[in-house]
Amino acid sequence: MEIALLVGGLVALAILAIFVGLGRAIEPSVSDRLEEYLGGRLAGSETTRVNRPGSAAELVSGVDKIVRSASAGEGLARLLRQADLQITATEYLALWLMAIVVGALAGLLLTRQPIIAVLGGIFGAIVPYTFLWSRQASRLREFNNQLHTVLMQLAGSMRAGYGLQQAIDFVSRETPAPAGKEFGQVIRDVRLGQSTLHALNTLLERVPSDDLRLVVTAIHIHHETGGNLAEILENVSETIRERVRIKGELRALTAQQRLAGYVLGALPVIVFLLLMVLNPNYESRLFMPGPTLCIPIGALLMMLTGFIVIRRVVQLEV
Repeated sequence: MEIALLVGGLVALAILAIFVGLGRAIEPSVSDRLEEYLGGRLAGSETTRVNRPGSAAELVSGVDKIVRSASAGEGLARLLRQADLQITATEYLALWLMAIVVGALAGLLLTRQPIIAVLGGIFGAIVPYTFLWSRQASRLREFNNQLHTVLMQLAGSMRAGYGLQQAIDFVSRETPAPAGKEFGQVIRDVRLGQSTLHALNTLLERVPSDDLRLVVTAIHIHHETGGNLAEILENVSETIRERVRIKGELRALTAQQRLAGYVLGALPVIVFLLLMVLNPNYESRLFMPGPTLCIPIGALLMMLTGFIVIRRVVQLEV
């Protein structure tokens, strides 16, 4: 009976998540298209959606406004833009719920153990966040690797007689993504009436890079005091190139330690799941009411502590 109720609840959550996702996909609004063109900066604004009364998209629009108005929803939308995922925070939350349901159902159907269903749901909740953070970090790392070349192109264009805006336009057309795409967004912002400095500040919000912050600061100082901007950008480019080189060496030197941390963190979980599938009665005794519950809880806490410590040890800042 308990398993039937659990399955029914999980199926209901899955239907709700699919309903929200389809509602967003069926009737895209004008504000959604403007948001895509403007780099997602309408996320916190009041928008109007033309829908039929009582339609699914109207209901989903209300849910979307609630998510956007929350501070956590705004932060999630910003993270999605930084990861270059063309979905809204509401759509991501719907996919997150579906992942939880799929993980819980998989654990329940494979083992018939409610505790495994709970662990499967937790795993399903972790995977989307891990993917999002990994994609954001990968895109930021790729942007930083391109920044040296971008600055050299900017400096060369300005030495050839281009202005800053023309040089950025040239870079956006000649540089592959993600740098070319982000600088192309800067040009679109300028054409919509923003100043170049304001558009660069907006770029810094989309790409939270310390190297890019150094570039934007140098351009701001040049705007206030004057000077040879091409020479300034070349000097900044050399500094960034050296930082990228040192970071690459550090990642190579700490690769073995990082891999050891991943293996040590995943091995107990894999062994536990294998034993739960092969001999569920043996493992289920750990989760019986009483003092034995301290064993899995303590093991989980110690595993998390060890993984965090290893990550902090090999995480070196340059």
